[in-house]
Amino acid sequence: MNVLYCSYQASLLTLQDKVGTVAKELYAEAARQQLLVAGPQYWFYYGMDGNPETIFTLEIAVPVSGVPETNEHFLFKELPAFKCMSVIHEGAWTELKKTYEKLIGEITKQNLKMNGASREMYINVDFNREECNLTEVQVGIS
Repeated sequence: MNVLYCSYQASLLTLQDKVGTVAKELYAEAARQQLLVAGPQYWFYYGMDGNPETIFTLEIAVPVSGVPETNEHFLFKELPAFKCMSVIHEGAWTELKKTYEKLIGEITKQNLKMNGASREMYINVDFNREECNLTEVQVGIS
């Protein structure tokens, strides 16, 4: 999957300022470059451990068709296949922690090893009716 993305150092305490704003910037940049957006937005978490104060790498991306021009803010990469276990989370993002706990519990139950990466694919985003949010949570396994 080819993605146009932005990368940040973040913690669970600092994510809120990225919600809605970065995706708008990515979609606007894709439109400016006349790129076809080829899927929903993704948030990639590298090194997140559930501790609200842990600093990790956050990448927010949109899949695109074509190779965009890049700069220090808007980056491009081709993502390899991602081996994971996933589940669809319906509803408020404030409840995502419970979804992660259930998914990680299932990974542990099956004696699989997590690889330190996780993703959230935002299938439907509704800031007015959070019960309508639809998010695929993916936890990487090795």
